[in-house]
Amino acid sequence: MSWQPYAAKPDSTVTGTLLQWEGVGDDKHAARTMLAWLPPSYESQPDKRYPVVYFHDGQNVFDAAISYNISEWEADETLTALAAEGLEAIAIGIPNGDERRYHEYSPVRHPGFPPEVEGGGGGDDYLSFLIDTVKPLADDNLRTLPDAAHTSLIGSSMGGLISLHALLTRPEVFSGAGVMSPAFWACAGEAFGRVRNSPPIAGRIWMDIGGKEGTDHPEQQQAYWDDAHAMRDLLLEKGLGERLRFQADPEGIHRETAWKVRLPDALRFLLSEN
Repeated sequence: MSWQPYAAKPDSTVTGTLLQWEGVGDDKHAARTMLAWLPPSYESQPDKRYPVVYFHDGQNVFDAAISYNISEWEADETLTALAAEGLEAIAIGIPNGDERRYHEYSPVRHPGFPPEVEGGGGGDDYLSFLIDTVKPLADDNLRTLPDAAHTSLIGSSMGGLISLHALLTRPEVFSGAGVMSPAFWACAGEAFGRVRNSPPIAGRIWMDIGGKEGTDHPEQQQAYWDDAHAMRDLLLEKGLGERLRFQADPEGIHRETAWKVRLPDALRFLLSEN
């Protein structure tokens, strides 16, 4: 197996060069198709190597034709525009495990699930899958800068939680975390205790939140907003300072249409070397 040209659909919305690697899994993760987007200069500058951003929910990142939410992050269009500013990166999309999404992205079990149900707690296994199985596909076959200083992750909702968890627990691999619309409430606040008890936090964190996340559930909507602001304050107490960028949009909703608007600034921040 290897990276192959992306199998575009008639209604695909892909910009630039997108590759796919089919059948990637391990003993705890069902096989799925990884996606790799290459920056515009990749072919014309064969000696150049690039930082890498890993996107969770990878089926929603590049192509609306395969998104389970109809819309997409438009990461390919965003990275194409950023390349014109001189900021280039390889982007890897890791599709979620469908009905196992919550399990894969949650570092802890949800207390409401019975023991026989995989109700969270698979976060560390998912990061091992990313680091030991997915990352080598990029580093061994594409011209990446594989060190932690040039490796970031980004995700939304539960994907935001697992991005933060990765930065806290695997700093030797990742130096940047994009934490968009984090659903801290979904893990009973576990992230707060982990951050509070962590050693000094290295790397950069982009975190954002909308005021209209979870619009059908007012209490949940308020929890999104309040928890994100509380985490901002806690991270500042931990000494992140200028290595934390926080953005709150009172009109922001819980959808790719909101995340794609915030994505350019998030990537500028995570890919900056200053």
